[in-house]
Amino acid sequence: MKTTLKIIFALMLAAWQTLPTLATGADKDLNALLWQISGKGLKKPSYLYGTLHAICPEQMVIPQVLRDKVGQTEQLTLELDMDDPNMMGQFMASAKLPKGQSLKALFSEAQYRLLAAYFAENFSVDLKYLDNMKPFILQTMILSKLTGCTPESYEQRLMDIAHSNKHEVIGLETVQQQMSAVDQLPDSMYADMLVRMVSDIPQAKTDYRRLVDLYLAQDLTGLESLMKQNYTPEQYLKFKEVFLSQRNKAWIPVIEQMANAKPTFFAVGAAHLPGEDGVIALLRKQGFKVTPVIK
Repeated sequence: MKTTLKIIFALMLAAWQTLPTLATGADKDLNALLWQISGKGLKKPSYLYGTLHAICPEQMVIPQVLRDKVGQTEQLTLELDMDDPNMMGQFMASAKLPKGQSLKALFSEAQYRLLAAYFAENFSVDLKYLDNMKPFILQTMILSKLTGCTPESYEQRLMDIAHSNKHEVIGLETVQQQMSAVDQLPDSMYADMLVRMVSDIPQAKTDYRRLVDLYLAQDLTGLESLMKQNYTPEQYLKFKEVFLSQRNKAWIPVIEQMANAKPTFFAVGAAHLPGEDGVIALLRKQGFKVTPVIK
């Protein structure tokens, strides 16, 4: 049951972590997923890895060098402490609409009929029973259909490797901090994206398969183009600021403190790595040497 909850949570992460831009044209040299963090007085290097939060098991690639680098560190740091038994409960408590608000009220009658029909057919769920949930929860449920499998997460696989090395698993931020980012954007925006997704499920499936292919090819620049074509310019800029820039900047002092305390393997969504406000550039600005390990 614990593993199932972590898979569900990974899907919830994926519902928004793969939305914003992943790279800029100037970052073509940054197309790598595994990076070494050294310099600035660190006695031993730490490592930074860009993950994909949901992927079919047969497509997941865990190279030996990745296992080796996890083993060479002393702790695994994810976006959230996914070893925390209270994590899922905290998340679900934040996933409900404020009292008195209704999911149905976010949609026109035609849009709501479209969604209700989809959820009845694909999940055997009457949408009225989800009326107190924020719309991104529905996006999460749909994601499980886009993958065409029971997905796994790189986070869970990295946790398994860390546990085998008797390493502690911790987080860069709390559930409350992550959910505050979600809540900075209006539910109406999530509702709009949800309707557009359900209106063309075949295209959504194609886009998700393409996203996975680009990730496995470590093509962060190609991922940017894929993301841009699916969102309006206004949505694109808002997501980039809320889900990437703000959180990345908040993580840097936490990463520095952890890396100074002990060699750490950091694993965050690949979207957080590149760009002027990406974790790689921000760490370099702080004086660290950040170099690719896998290209």
